Amino acid sequence: MPNAREPHRPSAMKILSLGVTGAGKTTQFLTLPGKKFAYLFDPNAILSLQGFDVDYEEFLPDNINLDVKSLSKDSKRPTVMKGFSADVYAKWELDFETKLRSGFFANYSWLMLDSFSTLSAMVMDSILKINGRPDSWPGQDDYGPQMLTLSNIMRQLTSMGIGIYVTGHIETRQDKVTKKIQTQPMMTGRLTQNLPLLFSEIFLLDTAKNDKGLVVHTLQTKPTEDFKTIRTSMRGLELYESIEIDFQKDLSGQGLGGVIKWFQKNSGRAIPTGIECDQGKIKDYSKTEAPASK
Repeated sequence: MPNAREPHRPSAMKILSLGVTGAGKTTQFLTLPGKKFAYLFDPNAILSLQGFDVDYEEFLPDNINLDVKSLSKDSKRPTVMKGFSADVYAKWELDFETKLRSGFFANYSWLMLDSFSTLSAMVMDSILKINGRPDSWPGQDDYGPQMLTLSNIMRQLTSMGIGIYVTGHIETRQDKVTKKIQTQPMMTGRLTQNLPLLFSEIFLLDTAKNDKGLVVHTLQTKPTEDFKTIRTSMRGLELYESIEIDFQKDLSGQGLGGVIKWFQKNSGRAIPTGIECDQGKIKDYSKTEAPASK
């Protein structure tokens, strides 16, 4: 029977990177050393990766139904522009399965999905088509299959044995009982509680002004009263860590990659992410002054 005090084979990092649009979620993927592959569902994601060594595939809805839709069952408005957005998920599913069966991902240290939000929309488009209501407003019966599909995708990804990096967005809601405003991942139904369980690291990326009035990028590593869905397996980190990037230098090992390097150096724990500690060049991020909590 294994004991947790005994040496064991470390598992690959599984990172859920959350934040608003423009927080730098996609860009931080570039700081993770090792060979990288990305599935891009966001039409603007390539702008953050352009010019860097990242293999990728894009799956974008290039023909969406733009007709006005009514919730009225008696609506007789004819279809003018038919969309094909429902076919995008099927194309990605085939590509992913083919690569998975062929051992394609064994050549990479990291796999990114960017973003969970746009992947969710793709899945819903496919479900609506299967249910005979393509390009229509989702009904209550459509959300169950969507949640099951997304859950299965994430369970498969996080069991592959390589580093996983998934970007996602956030939303705020008011608790019906306490009336407090809570921030949570933008996910359907129970996925808000269930999917985070599959990730070893859940971070909130944000921007803040330092004491000089300059905008800096930050990484929240621990839960707070208004955002509890955050955790990390890396001990010794501050509540907020600086993840600034100098684009005039090699991005590998800066930002989030630098935080992981610091942890490896100071903990002696090996994480199979393709990251090798460069002794003497690792910034001590635990001594970085954290921005004031908002």
